[in-house]
Amino acid sequence: MHCPNCGKVATPDQQFCRSCGMNLESVGKLVAEHSSAISPSQTKIEKARAEQEIVRRMFTSLMIGMAILGFGVFLLVVNKSFRLGMPVSLLASFLLLGGTGYAAFAVLNAIRKGASLPLGTAAKELPVTASDKSLPTNPVPEQLPSVTERTTQLIARDHGQTDA
Repeated sequence: MHCPNCGKVATPDQQFCRSCGMNLESVGKLVAEHSSAISPSQTKIEKARAEQEIVRRMFTSLMIGMAILGFGVFLLVVNKSFRLGMPVSLLASFLLLGGTGYAAFAVLNAIRKGASLPLGTAAKELPVTASDKSLPTNPVPEQLPSVTERTTQLIARDHGQTDA
């Protein structure tokens, strides 16, 4: 979306143009009505559901990894107490490493999937142009008129009319 006043790029959820200060609320609503894209609220709901699914799968995988790890610890304790031999010790070590690796994989996979979630339609639609990254040529900002300047002019005019 672009500001209708100055033509600068603006996001649909922006209330005011960052360049000229024009109110973009009504423009954003019109663009949202006429576009065929999914609304930002629907995108947020879908993203929240995807995040919940990722967390649920991570938690389930962590519990499976912890169960494998617990069984490996149990085998180590039983082997230590009853001296069942080297095969049980190797199996316990394999289960300890496997459970730890499975749990670590669950966390890293959830992080990877969470990082690859789409950010929404607004972030994808706005191209970054070279002019957005460049510094202004005039480092001194333009002087804005005083907020009270118009009021002062009106008061002066009113006093001039009543005195005359």
